[in-house]
Amino acid sequence: MKISHFIKHTFALVFIFTLLSCVGKKPVITEEQQITTPPKLLFLNYKINQEDTKKTITLINQITTDGKLKIKDAYNKSATIGDLECLILDEDFNTLETYSIKNPLKKTIEFINDSGKFEKKILALDSVQFSLKLQLHPKSKYAVINEIKETETIKHITTKIE
Repeated sequence: MKISHFIKHTFALVFIFTLLSCVGKKPVITEEQQITTPPKLLFLNYKINQEDTKKTITLINQITTDGKLKIKDAYNKSATIGDLECLILDEDFNTLETYSIKNPLKKTIEFINDSGKFEKKILALDSVQFSLKLQLHPKSKYAVINEIKETETIKHITTKIE
């Protein structure tokens, strides 16, 4: 009787160990893995023309590529009268980011004059190309270029970001 009792217990233990060994050892993942997209850079190339007091800005092209800006504060913090402002908007036209751009029609050049000293001159240009290199926000849909005037802000161009 002791032997049959021993065999029954042994058989039960072997059966339990067999069941436990068949259970998967890999943990079950209950939360979804978040897919991250690589950061993107946006290059916007524009041309600005001035005829008398009227300025026009046209888009030359836009390029979107993978990458990350090394220097985030490449643009001015505060704009002055005559400067441009680039607004990055989402699909509901809410502002995501704002960049200030020095007036591209005014170029400062430095040179050595006849007496051997450095001199600065500001040139007023009629037409010039300018480029923006921006870190692309995932929700960005539009880029708006405005001109800052004394009493108002003039909207020049709205670019759909593709």
